[in-house]
Amino acid sequence: MMADLDHWLNAIRSEPSDERLARMGAAVMQGLARHRDRTTARRSLMLAGLLAIGVGWAGSLVPGAPAQAALLPIGMSDYAPSSLLGQ
Repeated sequence: MMADLDHWLNAIRSEPSDERLARMGAAVMQGLARHRDRTTARRSLMLAGLLAIGVGWAGSLVPGAPAQAALLPIGMSDYAPSSLLGQ
């Protein structure tokens, strides 16, 4: 039985290897690079989201002055149609 196993293993060893095995290393490395890129993109997106939440939260804590309309709109000219018509 052991002799048969040794004979079979020697027969397999003498056969040429499948060429797909030679390409397998490059495919694995490409998959790892894609996974790393996706992970980096997710982390960047989470960091941007947390930063936006933090800025929004901090902005809500700072008291603001109430909005007031200006007496004259900025850039209002004496030659604007509303001033020429007496409005």
